[in-house]
Order: sequence, then C-alpha cells, then structure tokens
Amino acid sequence: MQSLNKKKIYIIIAIVVAVSVVLEVLMAHPHGHNFWHTMPGFDILMGFVGGWALILFAKKLLGPLLQRDEDYYDGGDGDE
Repeated sequence: MQSLNKKKIYIIIAIVVAVSVVLEVLMAHPHGHNFWHTMPGFDILMGFVGGWALILFAKKLLGPLLQRDEDYYDGGDGDE
C-alpha cells in the first residue's frame, strides 16, 4: 500500500464513486418511500459521510480514552 501515493488513492476513490453513481442512476428503483431515496447518489453520499464521521469519532473522541502512555505497563516499582 505504500507504493500508492495519496493522489493515486484519491483518483481511485473518485472513479469508484463515479461508477457507483452511474450504476445507481441506471439501476435504481425510481419509487422511493421518501424523497431522498429518489435522489441519485444520496445513498452513496450518506455512506461516505457516515464512514468519515465514524472515523473522526473514533480518532478524536475514543482515541484519547483508550490510548495509554508508553510506560503504562512498567509498573513503576523499580525492580528492573
């Protein structure tokens, strides 16, 4: 994965999203129960935003709660 740089990864993501939107427009059922289900690309956008929200929540809020200092398990009794 290190051989791919960020620009190539963003290009791959953009291609996948574009193909997904085209396939949704061509194959989606036009009769949604709510108005947002009839909008092309809404489900893809909602999934993308939801995924990023989960990542940011985990990194910013849960990270400091779960991470420990580097010497957390040393014990501090000096018997080394």
